[in-house]
Amino acid sequence: MTEYRDRERFIPFRKSEIIRLICEEGSFSPGDQEKFRSFCKMTESIYHFEFHKKLEYLKENYYPFNPDNDTRTIHQYSPDEIRKCEDNLLENFKEILNNANYEQITEADLAYAMEKESLFKISIFVDFDDFDSQVIFYRGTATQKATLKKWLIQTVKTDVPVFERIAIFIKFKDAAYFETKKRKNLQFEPGSMIIKLFKNIPKADMEMLFPNTQVRMKPKDVVLMVGSLIGGGIAVFLKASAGLIAMASVFWFLTRSFVLNGGEMPNLGPAQISAMVAGGSALAAIGAYALKQWNSYKNRKIRFMKILGDNLYFKNLDNNAGVFHHIIDAAEEEECKEAVLGYYFLLRSENGLTESALDDVIEAWLEKKYNVLIDFEIKDALRKLETLELCRITGQNENGENIYQTLSLDAACKKMDDVWDNYFQFNV
Repeated sequence: MTEYRDRERFIPFRKSEIIRLICEEGSFSPGDQEKFRSFCKMTESIYHFEFHKKLEYLKENYYPFNPDNDTRTIHQYSPDEIRKCEDNLLENFKEILNNANYEQITEADLAYAMEKESLFKISIFVDFDDFDSQVIFYRGTATQKATLKKWLIQTVKTDVPVFERIAIFIKFKDAAYFETKKRKNLQFEPGSMIIKLFKNIPKADMEMLFPNTQVRMKPKDVVLMVGSLIGGGIAVFLKASAGLIAMASVFWFLTRSFVLNGGEMPNLGPAQISAMVAGGSALAAIGAYALKQWNSYKNRKIRFMKILGDNLYFKNLDNNAGVFHHIIDAAEEEECKEAVLGYYFLLRSENGLTESALDDVIEAWLEKKYNVLIDFEIKDALRKLETLELCRITGQNENGENIYQTLSLDAACKKMDDVWDNYFQFNV
């Protein structure tokens, strides 16, 4: 049994396709194929029922935090109940994500996203101190082609590593924290909880998923804006300098005359009035230029926010309680696929297989036949089969490893039927 650090547990086939591929192997007669499909259907039903209970548990614990509730409750949650709901929710959310073969994002992954240049050419700042708790999981990695703009009209195609699915759970700190930080006009509610699911997120752009992102201009954009401001400002100032000098001379004349004449203001001649008008026009031109540059900065920031919003809109799969339905469905699929694959390859071996041998057989089948590299969860698959009483240990090999054998197809179908019939025991 080989353990891989560069492979994922996720099986990138639907369970219906796994069943079809197994049936096409030719190991079953037509009659046994139907029995096997019935076995798989009962397996699906059992896991659907089990995960439905987990879904209801998630929804129940999320209720006090759900911003999308459209139902009322008479129950008043105490602070202890709120904390317990939060702890239960986070623990079970992680468990379901693990069942769905998601992997937790590491600190190194987050550091990579913060340091790497953004695909969307925007700079984003995230204050992680705002979070009371955060959990980020991903499933599936791939490389996608992206067309990037370079300089003015030149474009280049590049390979972009992406996470195919990302689930994010964030709980903000309470209002007291933000009051001490003197933070106002927040884009989120202190103490609130946010759950989101995204697809095809570039690894370098994970920071754009956080709800407290602050868009900042990239150094290149700052240089361009400052350069434009200085260059344009110098040009405007040079054009307006004559008017400013003339107005300054008039002000000097008025001030000097006022002091020397004992507080009496002198009369201005036509030339001096013209100088004042020219100076006022020069100041207006400088003010208009400064306002133009400020509006240009604001418009650039709005464009950045639009880029961010547009990309998130098309990459967002679900929010809040809706995420539970997505990951529960994914977890059902993964659990079924693992159980079905484990059962089939044990069934095919007359003398049984050790844990490591079964693991290698399944991984080799997927790799050689379908060019799919995974790290099959053999321990979890055997645990499921043992829990359902579909396999047992029949001995050990020369290395002391347990040998597993499974029930026949007929016996397995009967066992699954018994499991299903005994969920509710009212008909004795």
